[in-house]
Amino acid sequence: MLKHKKSILLILVSIFLLAGCDAPTTIQGTQTSLWDQYLIYPFSLLIIFIGNTWFHQSIGFSIMLVTVGVRMLLAPLNIIQYKNQLNTKRIQPQVQKLKEKYTGTDPESQQQYQREMMELLRENGANPIMGCLPLLIQLPVFSIVYYAIRRIDEISSSSFLWLDLGHADPYFILPIIAAFATYLQTRILQSDLEGINKSYGILSQILSPIMVLSFGLFSPSGLVLYWITGSLFMIIQSLLLKKFFKEKLMPEVK
Repeated sequence: MLKHKKSILLILVSIFLLAGCDAPTTIQGTQTSLWDQYLIYPFSLLIIFIGNTWFHQSIGFSIMLVTVGVRMLLAPLNIIQYKNQLNTKRIQPQVQKLKEKYTGTDPESQQQYQREMMELLRENGANPIMGCLPLLIQLPVFSIVYYAIRRIDEISSSSFLWLDLGHADPYFILPIIAAFATYLQTRILQSDLEGINKSYGILSQILSPIMVLSFGLFSPSGLVLYWITGSLFMIIQSLLLKKFFKEKLMPEVK
């Protein structure tokens, strides 16, 4: 769950960083910036095209559909991450034994501890690096969505339900939904990692929704809509993974 909380924290902090670097200019198709011309602008055209073609000019529904598409593309990495988390949970007794075995602080003991730990991780398919891959991809996509909403007039000026997608929800309904969805997502993810760090898990169940709520109160509604859709997708995906993969991935530890 530390990785989960770090991912939420990094994404939310990135909102502040993006806001601080946000350019007031509207993005057009002939930008000198490669980031604008080849990433943000084409992505915004995709959102606008889908909204105008399939949803009767509803940019809000288009953002939701594009979010689902992005999450589906990331699904293979999330499956690998899920397997890695289960394998990490499965070897916790062996990890604890190693810690008890090598209590010395001398370099030789620590080197032997590291060698045996790496061997244990390798034999049981627990790779700490794999937990970072979805986040490394998600952060650029998150920033692209942010700039597309902030700097593309046709998106920022669009309405969806009671929302102005380029501005914060005046009734705070969307941030509250985002916080609740984050809470559910955290609970479901923790259900497979229960026992690793219960006190930290409870703390993350409280802090993660609070962070999402705090940032959602001041973020563009379109970005919060993207977050909610992604969280709901992850909830469904986690339940499916738990149902179909968990029993297959919990053999006896080597």
